[in-house]
Amino acid sequence: TAKETPLHYFDESVYQMVSGYRRDVYIPEEWKGKRLLLTIDGAAHESEVFLNGEKIGGHHCGYTAFSLDLTEKLCYGQDNILVIKVDSRESLNIPPFGFVIDYMTYGGIYREVYLDIKNPCYLQDVFVRTKIETGKSGKSEVISKVTLSSKGEDLAVRQSLRKKGETGWRLLSETPMETMEKEISCQVEDVCLWDTENPNLYEIKTELVKDKETLDEKVVTFGFRKAEFRPDGFYLNGKKLKIRGLNRHQSYPYVGYAMPESMQKMDADVLKKELGLNAVRTSHYPQSHHFLDRCDELGLLVFTEIPGWQHIGDEEWKQQAVQNVRDMVLQYRNHTSIILWGVRINESQDDDAFYLQTNAAAHELDPFRQTGGVRA
Repeated sequence: TAKETPLHYFDESVYQMVSGYRRDVYIPEEWKGKRLLLTIDGAAHESEVFLNGEKIGGHHCGYTAFSLDLTEKLCYGQDNILVIKVDSRESLNIPPFGFVIDYMTYGGIYREVYLDIKNPCYLQDVFVRTKIETGKSGKSEVISKVTLSSKGEDLAVRQSLRKKGETGWRLLSETPMETMEKEISCQVEDVCLWDTENPNLYEIKTELVKDKETLDEKVVTFGFRKAEFRPDGFYLNGKKLKIRGLNRHQSYPYVGYAMPESMQKMDADVLKKELGLNAVRTSHYPQSHHFLDRCDELGLLVFTEIPGWQHIGDEEWKQQAVQNVRDMVLQYRNHTSIILWGVRINESQDDDAFYLQTNAAAHELDPFRQTGGVRA
């Protein structure tokens, strides 16, 4: 954590500051010809990234991840100085800031940071969804939208499936990849559906192949399910389900947001096993993938939303909120537990033009989930 705080009774200004992180990163010569991607999973709230003294990028949201391609800026065979400057002050003109907020926002880099070493052409994204025949156990469909980082010749995508926990993979398909983006659909028989009582999960392995060599591989965990809000209530796999849930903040005593995987997962266990709930709202921002992973595993339904609390700012602020929708959907859409995208600023006044934009962004990137939000 950037700033330890007392258990109670402290002024929120104690964690509002600019903090700096510096690390020497040795980059070996043999990584030449690879793509090197730095990912910061969460830094509150505005970040600037410098490599060997040069600014190479930034991010304007404390609750979504961001990645930067370092390849062209690195010095190989020596140490590189990586510096990240993080501004945690509430004077920032980005959501959720601009007026009063009823929760602590803390600061600093508080989620994982990592470096991916990839081949020049790699799997940039794999978005998995399913089609099921509700009320029946029979044929289902798994549909993957595969996106590559760049075009390449003689590329193919090989996909295999297994139930989570099993060892062997079952080959689903091998598809030529002539373009950077392709949707691949496969029929699957005798699947076990995902619901709140039996959260059956599967894994789909996507391999990018050229001349029988695997260039990249990505495994996505997902469940076969259909979630739908109708005028008379919520339906999961065609059966009406009463939702019982709570709002969850990601803050903890003393360390604010900076809690590791074990504690993120424990919160989901408390909600499901100790409190007997079947749903959670990630108030009021996207939260740790570790927490969402555990919701997938437990069958805990999730309503996740963009950062904000009652206040809508100027046009620049609104455009950042729209970008937050895009980042949230792209980064979280493979979580089976998520049943609703929150595309409104929590408890805000209506702003039809603004919310047309946030809705459009969510439906463009995920046409299959419904959107919602909490009004004033």
